[in-house]
Amino acid sequence: MSGVHQLLVEHSKFVLRCSRLPGVPRLMPFSLRSALVAAVLLSVQLILRAEEPKPPAIDPQLTAADQLYRAGKFAEAEARYQALLKVDTKSVPAQVGLTRALLRQQKIDEALDAVNTALDAQPKSAALLAAKGDVQFRRAEMPDAEASYLAAKELDPKEVHAYLGLVRLYRCYSMYRKAYDELQSAHEIAPDDIEVQRAWLGTLPRKERLAAIEAYLAGAHPDDEEETKWMTDHLEFLKATVDKPSHHCKLVSHVEQTETNLETLMSTDGRHMRGIGLSTKLNEREVHLLLDTGAGGIVVGRKVAAKAGLTRISALHYGGIGDKGLQSGYTAVADHIRIGELEFQDCVVAVSDKSSVADEDGLIGADVFGAYLVDIDLPGMRLKLSPLPKRPEDVVAPTSLNSEGEEQANAEQKEERGTELSSTEATSMEQKETKPPAPSSKRPRGLPRDRYIAPEMAKWTKVFRFGHTMLVPTDVNDEEDLLFGLDTGAFANVLSLRAGEQVGKVKSRRGMRVRGMNGDVKKVYSTKATLRFGHLQQSDLDIVTFDLSAVSRRTGTEISGFLGFSMLTFLEVKLDYRDGLVDFKYDAKRVRPVRDSF
Repeated sequence: MSGVHQLLVEHSKFVLRCSRLPGVPRLMPFSLRSALVAAVLLSVQLILRAEEPKPPAIDPQLTAADQLYRAGKFAEAEARYQALLKVDTKSVPAQVGLTRALLRQQKIDEALDAVNTALDAQPKSAALLAAKGDVQFRRAEMPDAEASYLAAKELDPKEVHAYLGLVRLYRCYSMYRKAYDELQSAHEIAPDDIEVQRAWLGTLPRKERLAAIEAYLAGAHPDDEEETKWMTDHLEFLKATVDKPSHHCKLVSHVEQTETNLETLMSTDGRHMRGIGLSTKLNEREVHLLLDTGAGGIVVGRKVAAKAGLTRISALHYGGIGDKGLQSGYTAVADHIRIGELEFQDCVVAVSDKSSVADEDGLIGADVFGAYLVDIDLPGMRLKLSPLPKRPEDVVAPTSLNSEGEEQANAEQKEERGTELSSTEATSMEQKETKPPAPSSKRPRGLPRDRYIAPEMAKWTKVFRFGHTMLVPTDVNDEEDLLFGLDTGAFANVLSLRAGEQVGKVKSRRGMRVRGMNGDVKKVYSTKATLRFGHLQQSDLDIVTFDLSAVSRRTGTEISGFLGFSMLTFLEVKLDYRDGLVDFKYDAKRVRPVRDSF
């Protein structure tokens, strides 16, 4: 029995004894009991308050470190967390803060060492498990990351970073409904958390999102310089368009599928085929665009934009391969775009401040056709677009073109196309108890859906999708399940320097020039390796190798290389962007025999 309970018993006995005192009139005990009961209740209340656990004292040093992290000053935050851990080696908040500060500085291996050391001492810490999930996600160890996040949730159902980690993870799995549910839970648990607020921005209608982004950027926020630039660009786009109809890039031709020829793009010296292109009409201007599965949206040079009469909207920054950092440009509107038999109206495209893009008029990402099943038949030099396999509840054919790429299109069009809830609907859902949905042949209006694998696509390769980027699980020598981008815009296969050092011997490669959207790559190497992806293998390849850390940082996970055009040219590649599926078909009868054939 606790001290408080014992005290209550003793006071009750005392009141009872007093009510039975000899010589006390019968009318008195009630008054006396009332007074005594009041005294007892007051005493008990005071005792209970004294015994209530006090909230832990706020450590001003920890607060200062957290503020540095929140302001994006990750190196300074790291130093503060390290100092705190010298005083208290088991401080979980400092251990978590240190892990995340290291991760944000791309000190991936140090972050893993730090969180593993902390978990050795405190293996049941939900916060540490969630932090380890973040490190594993950045290292592209997806199954391990999921296991860490789920374990953290089980230990502490209010560990908000476990939910945020699962949001990122399920999105790259193309499990959009599961990601949506995790985000809803995170927002219910910690709506004031700065990282929850950032993730929540995409659920808001345009006017609310504009105000929320302004407030977010006005305060301290844990974003690096590039992330801040991109968010500022989106804010300017919203300011320019919020009171106008969204640019939906609407299909106006009555065609559900089409085929068109691919063009051969040659190297500058005219000796080598370096890529494939599409003849496209922007307004009434015919342009030749590099078909690039590693890019997003449509990007054209400023000269093409001027000649096509594109209308400027707002500033834009974009990134890619190269050592020069982000490049500048702007978003613009094309009144109509025609590709083969398909014609679309009112489309947003990106314009580079450079006169040309990739030595061509521009480029077009394969994700532009993400509402279709995309068949890039490289041996036959044909692009085929056809309807995606219908889910049982689907009845509508594609009606739009994703000319902007995923970031802008998601932000601007989802609420009006019914793939996200309005803020009113979301608030209504938050106020209700979460329950499993009743079985129904129809999905609730506005909710995203998880990947659907049609029976005829059961053997296709599941990829991890990060926006326009499709990452294919690839074995390199003895290392399994490294993630490679699918990139017809890269002439050759590419291996990251980090992966090259992991799988074999890296040698300097002099005299080779590598250039991307962000300029030249200064240090180029090569590595001997065998690649296995899908159901195919190429052996003993001399793979171009260079640092891809900036690309991995922007993507949010480790990209170990790219499957480039010189290899993909032997394949028919089918892409299902909706469901995160890819199929590779090799037919020796359709390609010229070479040493490196499959």
